[in-house]
Amino acid sequence: MFIREAVSDITHWYKQTQRKPLVIRGARQVGKTTSVRMAAEQLNVPMIEINLERHTDLAPLFDGFRLDDLLFNFSLLSGQALSKDSPAILFLDEAQAIPSAYACLRYFYEDMPNMAVILTGSLLDQVLNNYKLPSPVGRIEPYFMGPLKFDEFLVAIGAETELRALDMLTLDNMHLIPDSLHEQLLGLVRRYTLSGGMPHCVQIGINSHFNHADILRYQTALLQTYKDDFAKYRGSQSALMLNAFFNGALGQVGQQFSHKQANEIARNSSGNNRELNAALEQFQEARLFYRVLHSNAQTVPLGSETKVRISKFLFIDVGLLLSAQGIPAQEVMSNTLELANRGSLAEQFVGQQLLYSKPEYVNPELYYWHPPRSEAQAEVDFLYVAGNTIIPVEVKAGSTGTIKSLQSYVIKKQADVAVRVSSGKPSVNELVAKSNNKTRDFKLVNLPFYLVNRLGALIA
Repeated sequence: MFIREAVSDITHWYKQTQRKPLVIRGARQVGKTTSVRMAAEQLNVPMIEINLERHTDLAPLFDGFRLDDLLFNFSLLSGQALSKDSPAILFLDEAQAIPSAYACLRYFYEDMPNMAVILTGSLLDQVLNNYKLPSPVGRIEPYFMGPLKFDEFLVAIGAETELRALDMLTLDNMHLIPDSLHEQLLGLVRRYTLSGGMPHCVQIGINSHFNHADILRYQTALLQTYKDDFAKYRGSQSALMLNAFFNGALGQVGQQFSHKQANEIARNSSGNNRELNAALEQFQEARLFYRVLHSNAQTVPLGSETKVRISKFLFIDVGLLLSAQGIPAQEVMSNTLELANRGSLAEQFVGQQLLYSKPEYVNPELYYWHPPRSEAQAEVDFLYVAGNTIIPVEVKAGSTGTIKSLQSYVIKKQADVAVRVSSGKPSVNELVAKSNNKTRDFKLVNLPFYLVNRLGALIA
């Protein structure tokens, strides 16, 4: 089993002299539980693991914040003596089964500050939004976990030579990368696209020499697991209706989600827009989908000037998207990524890397921009924030495609740098943007897919 970045992050958290309870958020099967277990093993400390779905009878103790009674029960359940000064990691898993466990973290922090407590649950956000419980504001440390990033994938498959090569690249020298290495890295991007970043999919790929049939079998089963969870979702919607909404949203990944698309999905599922919006919120709380909001891109933070009615969606993982949409592996292997499935896979890949390019304590969020309708130009796919600078990012076919939207953005927002992502070789070009009889000099950074999750470091 390979080791994820989360393992070293949890290890670092444990070693802090003043640590707060760690709350790990992430969809089912992104590796939360495995990472905690591996961190405890590396630290060589005992771990008291309590699955709260199996022990809902503990709810009254959490409700009453009876910490001493809880510790005694944890000791009985695990067979390991647990005290408030124990060096053990107390791991509360599937916390959505007892929502008050989250509120109880405040008192673990205040009354038992030496105890290392980790809490997680794949449907935790859904449950917390449905219960009016006191939140332990300022007394927890958040951690957001998603699928493997491309660099993590390279570590997992043992591509150390390629990783060392990527570490050497800067904006000044990346144009010198040999054609053979460039093609080899694009091949690894295709391999990542087929397997995706879900840990068990990657492990199956490693064990089977990336036999896609084996990976696809597990991806299909995992998608069904997500659908089986619909029965646990709050509200009056049936699992059947949620399944129809889920399939409808999958078909819209990467496209602007307008009122027209919403009406069509609702109509095809025998539901209405209100029910669809409620379902989409729950899918986002389960971290199966991410809503990419339109921003006017006037200032940082981008979230201060968004339009919720103008948005598009990304799925949790590019490999699962490929499986869910029934895209044959041959389409990925025989095309450049930006041309496969009309470019939706490329946009999912880039968005997925950018979502998790920030520190893990930052809730993943992403924005995009498009010019006024009167200009009739395509949107800028993503906006990336580096410090106080907003950088437009477009996913284009090849290195010679038109960049009218980027040029429009550069002039309207007085930007100095723009990024184009494609299968072309990396380079930096000094260009002149032209739009509506206005011009502006700017720097165009051409990034291949294998450098997307290094965008922040390269720009810095």
